[in-house]
Amino acid sequence: MARLLLTYVLLITCFLLGGCFDDRWERGYIDAYVPVYSNNPTLRQISYLPARAFRTLGKLYTYDVYILQEEADSGLHIISYQDPAHPVKSAFLRIPGFKKALIEGDYLYADNYNDLVIIPLKELPSLTHVGRVPGAWSRKDFPPFRSAYFECPDPSKGTVIGWTLTKVDNPKCRTNYAYYDDFGEARPYPNAGIVANDKNLYFADNLDLVSYSIEQPLAPVFKTRYETGNFMDSLCVIGNKLIATNIKGGNGSWYDITDPTQVVFKNYLDAFGSCHLFLPTSNYIYAISNPLRRDCYPQTSILTAYAIEDGYDLKAMNSFPFDTTYALALSGTNLYAATNKGVSILDVSAPPALSRLVDKAAVPYTDVVIRGTELFCRGRATLDCYDISSPAAIKLISKLVY
Repeated sequence: MARLLLTYVLLITCFLLGGCFDDRWERGYIDAYVPVYSNNPTLRQISYLPARAFRTLGKLYTYDVYILQEEADSGLHIISYQDPAHPVKSAFLRIPGFKKALIEGDYLYADNYNDLVIIPLKELPSLTHVGRVPGAWSRKDFPPFRSAYFECPDPSKGTVIGWTLTKVDNPKCRTNYAYYDDFGEARPYPNAGIVANDKNLYFADNLDLVSYSIEQPLAPVFKTRYETGNFMDSLCVIGNKLIATNIKGGNGSWYDITDPTQVVFKNYLDAFGSCHLFLPTSNYIYAISNPLRRDCYPQTSILTAYAIEDGYDLKAMNSFPFDTTYALALSGTNLYAATNKGVSILDVSAPPALSRLVDKAAVPYTDVVIRGTELFCRGRATLDCYDISSPAAIKLISKLVY
């Protein structure tokens, strides 16, 4: 009787934990993904090319008189705003396998498939001194499908540039079920970006938070790899603190990065997570629901100011209903929001108080960056440049048609 009772308890435990039987490892010839390799040397070739048509619109970056616009898997468009009224599509910086970038000082740090590349922006169009850290990432070493079997990649065969589904005899690798759960069958790879603090880079590689010293910008030196236990969706640095949000939407974590050789977990972040857009300042974080995260509920457009308390805790101080917002940027004491109605400017000169200064009606904007007294807003068909020298009365300077 006791043995029968124990059997029932084990069965019930299996079902409560998600179905032991459904998660067993299949054997024999089964459907599995096989890596598509390439040994084409151009996959590691960074090129400075003539300007070309825009395809996929990504994040905006600023450097000197230039705006750089991401194009996923390809590189960055370089647009000159030496004369803001007459922007010029100057060139295209080709970086195969490109997903994320950071401009720190005069250097562009980006991923070239699994390598970290460093490009001296001051030297463009010359690419004589491009730095490279091979194998900084391993994010492309598994197919982007939930609980999928696959043939383990062999780096000696070349760079993994894709996956094909076929029959494989007893595949030895399988994607993590928990990561893809609730996201459908084809969730993109996490793209937490690259951040910097005190001459150190930080980025996410699967479950790991990785740091490199950039004391010598063209020759980053590995410092540490810390396993967080989560797939990270975004990274944010506030002084010697780092926030990493969990891709599954809920919350995040605080880390102490005072010593880049020893990332230290400090506290869970309960106020918000990857379902939010957020913008940090020295003592406050402004956050609002991310409308692009369809898997997050509820989707309420409420802008909230959080005070950073006790080093690693947040307290909601002020909030009010707001428009659907796609990006936030800060200049001085004014917060700029790219919304579904155009751009809105808020006065945050007396934090945590939030007051709406002015709205500029326009097309929906999905990204904003600021360069001095110029605000750049990315729309679906144009890149719009505004003069924000008088925040209460911003003026359109130019519209660059994609």
